[in-house]
Amino acid sequence: MFFKFENFAALESIKDLNYLPFREIIRLFLQEFTELKEQTVDGMKIWSTLVTIEPNGVVFPLYVIEETVQFSVKPYCDHCKFAGWGHNYVSKRRYHFVIPEKNQWDEPLEHGFSELQTHSLYGLIHCNGYGHLVCINGFKLDSNFLSESDLMDFWDRICSTLNTRKLSVRDSLKDGLMELRLLHCVAFGQSWFGKWGFQFRWGSYGATEQKYETAIEYLSQLGLDRIINDFNNKVAGRHIKRIIHKYRGLSETPLITISDLLQFMLGFKFRGLTQSKRRESVIQSTYQELKALGNKMPMKFDTLVTSIAKSCRWPARRVEYVLMVVVNFLKEKKANGDGKRGISRHELREETRKCVGDTGLIDFVLKSIKCFAIGNHIIRRSINSSTRKYEFKIHETVKETHPAEFSLSALSSDCRWPAKAVKQAAEVLISVLKSNFSKKTMSLPELQEKAGQAIGDSELVGFVLKSLSNSLIGNQLIYCSKHPSTKRVEFSIEDVLNQGMIENLEGLSSLEIAYERDVYEDVLFLYSNVLFGYKESDSVSLASRTIIDGKQFVKEWFLEDQEINQFMPLECQVLPSFDELETELTRPLSPGEVIVVPPSITIEELKGFAQSAFRDTYCIMDKFVVNQIGGLRGIEDDKVLSCTMKPNAHVWIRGSGLDLETKLRYEDGPYKMTVDCICGARFDDGEMMILCDGCQVWQHGRCNGIDDDDEAAPSVFQCAACSSE
Repeated sequence: MFFKFENFAALESIKDLNYLPFREIIRLFLQEFTELKEQTVDGMKIWSTLVTIEPNGVVFPLYVIEETVQFSVKPYCDHCKFAGWGHNYVSKRRYHFVIPEKNQWDEPLEHGFSELQTHSLYGLIHCNGYGHLVCINGFKLDSNFLSESDLMDFWDRICSTLNTRKLSVRDSLKDGLMELRLLHCVAFGQSWFGKWGFQFRWGSYGATEQKYETAIEYLSQLGLDRIINDFNNKVAGRHIKRIIHKYRGLSETPLITISDLLQFMLGFKFRGLTQSKRRESVIQSTYQELKALGNKMPMKFDTLVTSIAKSCRWPARRVEYVLMVVVNFLKEKKANGDGKRGISRHELREETRKCVGDTGLIDFVLKSIKCFAIGNHIIRRSINSSTRKYEFKIHETVKETHPAEFSLSALSSDCRWPAKAVKQAAEVLISVLKSNFSKKTMSLPELQEKAGQAIGDSELVGFVLKSLSNSLIGNQLIYCSKHPSTKRVEFSIEDVLNQGMIENLEGLSSLEIAYERDVYEDVLFLYSNVLFGYKESDSVSLASRTIIDGKQFVKEWFLEDQEINQFMPLECQVLPSFDELETELTRPLSPGEVIVVPPSITIEELKGFAQSAFRDTYCIMDKFVVNQIGGLRGIEDDKVLSCTMKPNAHVWIRGSGLDLETKLRYEDGPYKMTVDCICGARFDDGEMMILCDGCQVWQHGRCNGIDDDDEAAPSVFQCAACSSE
């Protein structure tokens, strides 16, 4: 089943049904646009469809997974909790919309898909019409693929067609090292998601809507002349002034504020240099990858010790001792056959504590490790793609060296072969290693034999192998190591950049790449040295932090926006009894449920429609019986609905049979966190929190001087009020 990307979910066959609430229209959507697959994932039914982009013929899958909450291992919804909807009653069903990342298009949807943040698009909508955009990554590397903006248009169209009521998103998008929500707010006055109607909902650390809007207005009006004057006597001042004058000279209109400047830079950044916005994205993404690669080059052990000691209160000898404990433990794990498995930060920390009593020193050292070399070993810290947590690995090299750029010119002075022959030999060796990708590694004799057959000169093969060992050539990083058991020398090859990215770089001049890099670096310099360059107590820094803390955004579709002919939409909300509100249902009332009925029905028939809708939607209302339409006491049940109320009215419903014994009551779980932080926060906003052992109230770790890392949290914590007693 194929559908065109340009009008998917906007066909006339379903637009005619746009009066239906989400819980009903989603069923028709699945029948009309998808096919039920035979297999399931995590016990849930899967529907799928194929969407094609006509200009280039690209076809990608869209999966819709129906989850029955009653049988779910995770029946509660953290996304609802962080969006401020934790008091919503638990919906009976929720629908997962997934476009996997490109290399998974031809593979079945994997177990644990809901835990991944690598999907190109992942959205979740409860059957009551409340939903969440969990992640959006887009395809940046090829003009045949889609950008985040294209996918947002696609997702927004689906949500509108399905009559989604509210959609939340936690804005964590970045442009390299910069938070996009700050960059876009200063430049354009709204977040990136604001282009699709998302509005500020909640701010972390007590950031209110008023503070958020004031911060945006303040930063947007920050004058460039004031910035030049403020930084006149600072180290960064000269470069800031140079950047401002450069773009003022390029602009045809006056650049007065930092908002004017950033708008011009972000627009001018891609103007006139490339054939399409896809190639622009390739340039920027490639630069970021190359920049990240530079950070992975190993630092010498002595240099690392000195660097850490200079930035902490511990002497170099203690830092060196902790590092040696870490290295020895990783060596021991590798000797026991665990070399390929990454060691988690928590495990490494606990093992190090057996030899080092100062946990503060251990945490500081572990955070400072990125990649360093000691002897013939390289230790790297990376993020596990599955758990999304830090882990440490150790690699053994044949000789004490660091990966460096493979240079033909550097070899020409001390070899008897022409550069062309050396280059061809290097290409053959890389080709042989690539052909062995399924086995990951190749022994030295095997590599020499296969390459020798193609090259015909065993001495040249040996010479180039010595030079290739632990080096970088083009997009390939070649490792040379010893097998922990056999001790034989092995070679392996690893792609540093995505191959699609490399192919798309063909035809792009170095001048274009350098230009893109310069514009990005200029924006980054202003971001780091202006928006965060003032003192922490300065209003500029405080405003920047307020916007950074504003992460939760919501888009709402209103009943009034729907064009409904011959039908009457109503929002029906259950009003529990006084006793239920006093003893059981103590949280704010769950929102009403949308029902759409013919205006000619009677009040009695309305009760039946409402009862059916509530039973179909919420776990707590499986046996709910509607007894009364609030405000209509004394009006006969056979009275026609259109004679008693208007369309889009809010209707109170009273009844009996709420299941007060079920644990599936509220979306944020059966136990409500008591939050009372010094920043003003009164609910769980998704940031790291710590529980006071005295009063059993939660507060932000950051507000109490604790790093946003639960491994750094103290084992016993008391808030300021309890500790002063």
